[in-house]
Amino acid sequence: MKILYTSLIFLVLFCVSSKLVQAQKVIVGGKIGYAIPTNLGRSSDELGFKDVANGGMQLACVGKWFYNKRLTLGYDFGYQYQGGDEDFWDVSNRGEVSVSYQTIRLLLDGCYYFSHDELRPYVGLAFGAYYMLNSMDFDSSTMTNTSVAYRVKEWKPGIAPQFGVMFEVSKKTMLDCKLQMDLIAHMESKYVNDPDYGLITQNPHGNQNQISVSVALFFGL
Repeated sequence: MKILYTSLIFLVLFCVSSKLVQAQKVIVGGKIGYAIPTNLGRSSDELGFKDVANGGMQLACVGKWFYNKRLTLGYDFGYQYQGGDEDFWDVSNRGEVSVSYQTIRLLLDGCYYFSHDELRPYVGLAFGAYYMLNSMDFDSSTMTNTSVAYRVKEWKPGIAPQFGVMFEVSKKTMLDCKLQMDLIAHMESKYVNDPDYGLITQNPHGNQNQISVSVALFFGL
């Protein structure tokens, strides 16, 4: 009998939990955004990310689970590409430099909504891991023909405060417009001793903090 009662209790708990999960709203979709490098975290006399990089595009798969009408838990798994600033990396008298900053973002977030109407302003905080892939290729035009390629690959933790507005397009379609500040852990400069030019670093800027604006379209499950 104890086995029967235990089985019935687990069956009831399973049914109740299933109904609760079904009652909550889950939405998934895609996001496109634009990231702007900043010098946040650097002093005025230090070189910053804004000095060496341009803005770049973001693409991501996103999702949210409404714990209740005011709170959501979500994810943001995406890719970002930024090119190097042409003026900073201009060494035309010695050759050509090609620089890129690529980032894979694996973030979880929580958001609080100030209303649950068709227009829902909110604040949130994301946290997670950023895989930084920075590359620099130098093709020399001098007689020494010193052509080199540098790669920096690192996982870094980070947090991202965010502010946005979600619009209810229909019962199962939501449009999300968001402003986000990504604060990523410091990336130390790694130097390579070049026989012709001395010490060279691909990431002289330290932090790669940035501001991004994005638009996401969600569909209810």
